[in-house]
This record gives sequence, C-alpha cells and structure tokens, in this order.
Amino acid sequence: MSEVPEHTPIPSLLPWQTEQWQRLGTQWRAGRCPHALLLSGQPGLGKRAFAEAFSALVLCEQPREGQACGSCKDCHLWQAGSHPDFLRVEPEKVGGLLKVEQIRQLGDFVSRTSGRGGARLVWLAPAEAMNINAANALLKNLEEPAASVIFLLVSDSPAGLLPTIRSRCQAVAFPSPSAEMALQWLHGYGLKEGAATKALALAGGAPLLAAQLAEPKCEEIRERFLGELIALAQGSARAVAAAGRWETPPEPADLAQLIQFWQQWVAQMARVRSCDSTGDTQVMTLLQRFPGIGQGSLRPLFGFYDHLVQARKGLASGANPNRRLLLEELMIRWSRLFA
Repeated sequence: MSEVPEHTPIPSLLPWQTEQWQRLGTQWRAGRCPHALLLSGQPGLGKRAFAEAFSALVLCEQPREGQACGSCKDCHLWQAGSHPDFLRVEPEKVGGLLKVEQIRQLGDFVSRTSGRGGARLVWLAPAEAMNINAANALLKNLEEPAASVIFLLVSDSPAGLLPTIRSRCQAVAFPSPSAEMALQWLHGYGLKEGAATKALALAGGAPLLAAQLAEPKCEEIRERFLGELIALAQGSARAVAAAGRWETPPEPADLAQLIQFWQQWVAQMARVRSCDSTGDTQVMTLLQRFPGIGQGSLRPLFGFYDHLVQARKGLASGANPNRRLLLEELMIRWSRLFA
C-alpha cells in the first residue's frame, strides 16, 4: 500500500477523457456504477489521474458541475491522503510487482463499515503487475463484492490480467486521441510544432508520454540509446556489452520505454525503405547499413519488430522476465540484421 502525498490536488479532466467521464458519471448519479471498473489503454493517456478524479467525485459531499468540489471535508481528506474510504494499492517500487500480502490486506478494508457513511474505493495500478497468487487473491475480493465498494483497476496491458478478473469488471477503454487534439494539448503544454510532432510519434500517440519524452533529460537518454543501436549496426559495439549498459536505463527512462522507441525507429526504417522516401538522419544512417533493396528486403525487419512487440508484452505482463537476457537477445538479433 502507499499513501497519497499531502495536499494532492484533484486531477483535472483531460480533453480526450470526456466520453468516459460522462458515461461513468451518469452511472454513478443513477446508482448503477459497477463494483469494479477496468480502465485500460496505452501508457501516457492519464488513466491513473482519471481514476483519482473519479474516486474524488464519488467521495465528495457536494459535487459541482459533475466533478468533485475540492472544498468539502471529504475532498480535503482525499487531498491530504487520509480519507478513510479510499485505499491506494501500487507496487512498493517503480516497475515492481504488487505483492500477494498487499492484495490480501484488501479484505480488511472492504469488510469494514464506511468511515464517512458513503462508498469506499480501491485504486489499484498497474493491475497487470501481479503474479498468479496475488491475482487469485484479488479475484476472491471481486467475486464476493462488499456493499458500496468500488474497485478502480488501472492497466496499460489488460491482456496480462486473468480472464476471470477482466470478466468481473466493466471495461473502460482509453484510446489515443486524434493527432489534432493531442498536438493542440501539447502546444498548450508549451511544445513547439516540430518538437510536439516528433515526441507524439515516439509516444505512439499518447500526449502525456509525449510531453515527458520532450523533456531534455529524456531526449538525451533516447539519443544515447539510438547511438548505441547505430554502433551495433555498424559493428563498432558488442551486443552483450551494450545490453549490460542498458539493462537498467538511467532515470526517468525504463526498459519498456526504450523498446517502444526502438519499435518506432524500426517502423520508420520500414516506411522509408518501402516508400523510397527520406527520414531522420539517424534512420537514414541505419538504412545505409541495412542489406538488400526494395520491399523484399524488409521481411527480416518485420520479424525483428515482432520480437520487440513480444518483449514489451513480457515486460508488461508481470511475469518478471530476465531483463539482461531479454535485452541481450534483442541486441544480438539487431546486430545480425546488418551483418
């Protein structure tokens, strides 16, 4: 378990979350809110903040214009991280797993009476970060729901959850917004046109992740990693040594994020080669080393892209793969593409 930092502001609704908010708000006001909600979508769409804002709304004494007022006693308790009817469950360390002991402790929370006479909420993320024992412990709570308890499960990869857990939740999907909406938000965030477009492409269309990727520190790490991949392609670096350097990336990057960048670069390579067009300088450098010509030469590249997809799924599944071996295998395969 972890606590909300003191005086946490109630998150604001993001432009691409309006439909989901209206639907859940209508259900709540009509007394038809399901006892378990599964909020899913790729990272960088604000799902966790959405779940926090919804929990604040449900607990608020006097909502205003469909949102928590931010000024009543319940809102103050929520903001201070001390509301007796709100429980936050997340890994003890970033990238870690939810422990079975954490999930079993839910029983104490859901079985007791409400401290403020209303609903009780369990905010749990990332929901896929559970081993089979923790997942079964959560399933037991979902199968025997206590009155007035709402589970808010947040997941970047719902396929990593047990089917029996997914079937007991109402799915709330968060697709990526349109490029126009995302870029408009990023411009308001302070990013210029070119930087916003590039960051959004790297983020797979997720605006919050794009904003993070545009930060100087993130950009520096990304360029260093791409430089490593270029060195591997040119034969001036060794895959095993490179994997050791990037097994634990410097903050604020993580391995899954680096692999996502890798996917984007591979996709750019395929697009440039298949359309006989030009791309970023680094992508053109890689293609100069890539053997073959025309679309027929792209088959190995598509196969490698599939390996990257599977690697990201493995990292998101909660299975806790050996990160060093995973990265070594990918970098060895990558080097062989240019042999």
